[in-house]
Amino acid sequence: MRRWHYPLLLGLLGPWLLWDAWRRHRRARPGHGRLFEQFGRLREGLPRDALWLHAVSLGEVRAAAMLIRAVRARWPDLPIVVSTTTETGAEAARALDLPHFYAPFDYAFAQRRVLARLRPRLMVVMETELWPNLVREAGHAHVPLVIANARLSDRSYRRYARWGGALLRDVLGGVELICAQSPADRERFLALGAGRVEDCGNLKFDLPVAAAIPAVPSGREHTWLAASTHPNEEARVLAAHQAVRQRYPDARLTLVPRHPERAGEVTRLVAGQGLSVETWSPGRPPREACAVELVDRAGLLAGLFAEVPVVFMGGSLVPIGGHNPIEPAAVGRAVLHGPAVENFRQVFAALDERDASRQVADSEALGRAVIECFDRPESWAAVGARARDVIAEHRGAAQRLVDRLARWLD
Repeated sequence: MRRWHYPLLLGLLGPWLLWDAWRRHRRARPGHGRLFEQFGRLREGLPRDALWLHAVSLGEVRAAAMLIRAVRARWPDLPIVVSTTTETGAEAARALDLPHFYAPFDYAFAQRRVLARLRPRLMVVMETELWPNLVREAGHAHVPLVIANARLSDRSYRRYARWGGALLRDVLGGVELICAQSPADRERFLALGAGRVEDCGNLKFDLPVAAAIPAVPSGREHTWLAASTHPNEEARVLAAHQAVRQRYPDARLTLVPRHPERAGEVTRLVAGQGLSVETWSPGRPPREACAVELVDRAGLLAGLFAEVPVVFMGGSLVPIGGHNPIEPAAVGRAVLHGPAVENFRQVFAALDERDASRQVADSEALGRAVIECFDRPESWAAVGARARDVIAEHRGAAQRLVDRLARWLD
């Protein structure tokens, strides 16, 4: 992309972004509305001279929590402020008891206003949030910018390599340090023209690892979880569940679409398959005859992983690239997954190398795999124990990253 393309694109998007800011304000819970915050108008009370940490959504905030814990241990008096893009990310940031604001859209005036308001000592951006005006304005304000837990999927790398052009080179040139998740990610950033790139490991491996695998609650022995599923994938999962119920008529599927707003669509799909469906509710067991529990809220997966013996990780039977299996593995739940896992290739490779996960090719193979897990629960539990061990062995990314940040924070 040429440099002049970007401001033109932002100008064209302006009316839609203004409407989006108003929509977020109207939908927010009482006291959480922030009209025009995404245009740089921040509320009073946010700390200055702080570490500004930007995490897009729920998953990035959870990874950032590992870094925040390590930063607080080393610099207990350093204020931290978190920005997010999504509402689920905002809720997760508030749960960490941290001051939060919605990140500004990437207009130069908005980024300039936020930087002048916060005057941060350092900005840390989670994963791959490469915003040209943010990087440029941070440089003008002499605020060092670090990308933490950086990764580039196959698709993102091809897109950046093809379309990035001079604009991407400017952005990468303005970043002080990129801490990549893996050696492969490091090589990709270097190939795109980044300067200082180091392999610090994946922060999500630093999730607390269960000391012992939690027991499956009574009545859940024949329940399996399909996590973070996508359009065209739920139908394949439901076909697999039909096969499972032929062998285990009491089998239940806990179905968690990646985007909760699709709950109505997914409910109709389940009903169309002739399966009974109920919306999941905490503390209320489903009816015995219920075939599918539908989870229509975000942020609940971490608790659900410990309640079921079998987990299928979505986004992998359709060309999405898969979702992160670290959370279930950390509590001793190995995952079944499809072939499309390029977004987390290194994580799945580490698990597959130790026989700590299982790949299935299609819905028929998924059904057979779930049946096998139910047939041989002790064997599948042993796979989960190996998955937990893999996660434990890869911990330490947060401390490595903190050591790099000491250059600006000590």
